[in-house]
Formats: sequence, structure tokens, C-alpha cells
Amino acid sequence: MELFTVTDGCTGCGLCVAACPASLVRQRTPGQPPQALAGREAHCIRCGHCVIACPTKSFVHTLLPQDAFEPIRRKEFPSPASLRHLLMARRSCRAYDPAPVPRDGILALIESVRHAPTGHNMRQVGYVVVDGPARMDAARQLVLDWIGLEVAADSPRAAELHLAGAARAAARGKDVIFRGAPHVVVAHAPIEGISPEVDATIAASWLEIAATASGFGACWCGYLMFALAAHPQVNAALGIPAGHRGYAALLLGRPATRVGQIPPRDMPEVHFY
Repeated sequence: MELFTVTDGCTGCGLCVAACPASLVRQRTPGQPPQALAGREAHCIRCGHCVIACPTKSFVHTLLPQDAFEPIRRKEFPSPASLRHLLMARRSCRAYDPAPVPRDGILALIESVRHAPTGHNMRQVGYVVVDGPARMDAARQLVLDWIGLEVAADSPRAAELHLAGAARAAARGKDVIFRGAPHVVVAHAPIEGISPEVDATIAASWLEIAATASGFGACWCGYLMFALAAHPQVNAALGIPAGHRGYAALLLGRPATRVGQIPPRDMPEVHFY
């Protein structure tokens, strides 16, 4: 299979050669059209950088349909000040309107973060959305069961996370696990992947920012994340595919109240090396 072709508009500029992270695009002579490195087609990670680097749109990738590429509309970029304000205004929402978010709204959020970077461009992050009161109750009980095991074992994790107190609060009817959120979104990835935890965490971080920009509230659900890491059966019960693990979990819903201020945060220590 020929990995790519170039049309007559190619100027031999070599930008596609420089753009390929796998060094599969070669140029024998400066100014001449590029050629694919023979026998290495399977090493292509389908990032598309070779295509978008071409200033004359003459580079045609066999595995990436040309009509699937979208133009960059730089006029739609937020200003640095607007982006800074959005990032600063992000809050961990711990009080929710119980009304569910429509599924098309959740799907729109996930669609908007499908370009989140992944190691080696593997793009194997998937999502499980716990949807509906009955499923949320079942997921909550899975976490409480894990908490019970940790407390009974008097584990270091139980002491570190004050799990006995969480169990007592839950027994009194307080939702310390999901904070009344109508949904929890779990980002999962293959356990044997190159960087599954990093990939899922980046995706969930993007999702949290997208939720903020869309007027929703979100909060990282640490209790569920610890349970997913400790007990494979929690992953299976939530419908996470075999061979995958949930690495990031976000509560999601409409905030019960709308805040109007950004609390102060110290500037982190920075060293230039």
C-alpha cells in the first residue's frame, strides 16, 4: 500500500518531511517531491501532520480522507485574556441541580474534546457515562463497598482519606461520593497502553474545561477513581471494556448555584533551567 501521494502542486519545500514524527516521509533531493519510507507503513500513527504541513494542499494521505480535514478558523480562537479568565473561573462543583443533562449535551462535550492528545496518537480513550438515578445509586454503592473494605482492613488508604468518616456520613444519608450530581463520566483506556492514565487524565481535564465553558459544573470524583484503581470488579460493574481501566472520573451536572467570584490562588514556584 502506498502511504501517500503528492499532486502536481508540490513545490518540494520539505515541510511534510519535517512534520512526520515517525520519519516516514523522505526527500532524497531538496526541492524534489517527497517519498514514503518503503516497508514502514504500519508505523504511521495517522496524526495527519504531514497533510496539514503542506502549504499547497498537495499531500494526500491514503489512510486519511481529505474531506475529513477541517480548516482552522483562527478568528474563533479565544483571546489570551478570555482563555485565562475561563481557566481561572473553573471550579470544583460540589452542589448540583438534580435534573439530568440531556444526552446530546453530554455527547457534544465529549465530541469537543476528541482532539485531546494521547501518547503515540493512540486515541484509545473511551467514556462511560453513568446516567439516571438508579445507575448512580448502584455506582455509589460500589464505591461505598470499596470504602467498607478499606475501613475494615484499617488500611493506610482508609486513614489517608478519612474513609471511616465518609462511611459514617453516607450512613446518615449524605451523598459524600457524588455530591448529588446527576451523572459521573469515567474516562477509560487500555491497561497495556503506552500512557493510559495520562491520556485519560488529559481527556478528562479537557472535558472539565469544556463543561465550564458550556455552563455545566464538574468535579473530579476521587473516591470513585481510587475504587477503580483498587478493584477490577468496579470497572466491570460500570461496563468498562475488558482490558481497560477507568483512570479519571468527573461528576457532571448543572450547578445548584452560580458563583460570581474567583478565589485567590498563589503563583506556583517557577524555575527556568
